[in-house]
Amino acid sequence: KLRIYLSALNKVLKNLSHQWDTRTLKAVTQKQRSLQCLDSFSMYTIVTKDPAEIIQESMEIHHLICEAAATANKYFTYQLLTIISIAFLIIVFDAYYVLETLLGKSKRESKFKTVEFVTFFSCQMILYLIAIISIVEGSNRAIKKSEKTGGIAHSLLNKTKSAEVKEKLQQFSMQLMHLKINFTAAGLFNIDRTLYFTISGALTTYLIILLQFTSNSPNHGYGNGSSCCEAYNNMTNHTL
Repeated sequence: KLRIYLSALNKVLKNLSHQWDTRTLKAVTQKQRSLQCLDSFSMYTIVTKDPAEIIQESMEIHHLICEAAATANKYFTYQLLTIISIAFLIIVFDAYYVLETLLGKSKRESKFKTVEFVTFFSCQMILYLIAIISIVEGSNRAIKKSEKTGGIAHSLLNKTKSAEVKEKLQQFSMQLMHLKINFTAAGLFNIDRTLYFTISGALTTYLIILLQFTSNSPNHGYGNGSSCCEAYNNMTNHTL
């Protein structure tokens, strides 16, 4: 939703810039207003032929969008942290089980069971990767749209010759500088594309540690190449 609202806001500003470029924007004594629907939920902005009013309306809409983004981040920040953390842990262990099997560090009863094992954990890992990607891409698109607004506003500032419009654009520029859309997981990390690099680095580190731990384990294999999980099951059955 935020991405749609920001796209509509950018469209209004781009339309104003286009009018200036084609020299079709003229001063009018009587304002002609029309309602432009932003979506089907009765969200409207008043579009006028007065540049100062267009910018003022855009400032108000941008402020409301930033407030909505901040409210959404406030109420869903811990849920996002939980989802991303659980997904990351599952991805780490799924990748570990798959690599352990493919590297021959754990033996299965048959080749068919090995294929089943690798397929199951690979599919589960892909499912949770998609969950993280959908969260990150949704946030990143909204952030990129908000960044475009600043570029359009500065483009308008360079084109305008009216002192009133220039003042409004400077106010809008200050607002864009201080009000930015940003999504975080409980303030621990930003939810944008930099998260991919963070997760990749952490995943590689943990996989190396787990594989080295398995290789250096004194009980590794129990003489027949079985994994740690199989060894744990054998110990449990023996105790029972």
